[in-house]
Amino acid sequence: MSDQTTITTRKNKDSFSFGIILILLGSFFLLDRLDYINARDYFQYWPALIAISGLICVVRAKGVAEVLNGLMQIGIAAWLYAVTQKLYGLTFSNSWPLFVIAAGLSMVIKYFADKPNN
Repeated sequence: MSDQTTITTRKNKDSFSFGIILILLGSFFLLDRLDYINARDYFQYWPALIAISGLICVVRAKGVAEVLNGLMQIGIAAWLYAVTQKLYGLTFSNSWPLFVIAAGLSMVIKYFADKPNN
């Protein structure tokens, strides 16, 4: 498969994933506007959108780097949920180094995963 075909396929999959997220988000707000649900009761779960995106990345991954990208998104979503809910006393100001460590660890793992075997 050529690089151009791969890029086009990737864009189509990204558009599909983004479209699904928009449909879910729009349905959520429509149900709120129609008074079937109260959106304020569910706003604490907004990091789940990032986790779903990460899960989609993991499921459709073709390589280690793509799996790591998806897992990083899931980790970011978990961190965002923890700090917004103040789980374990975590806040943005006291836990941002965890994010920096995770990003660096992800880069190092990707380097070794993508390194060709000589």
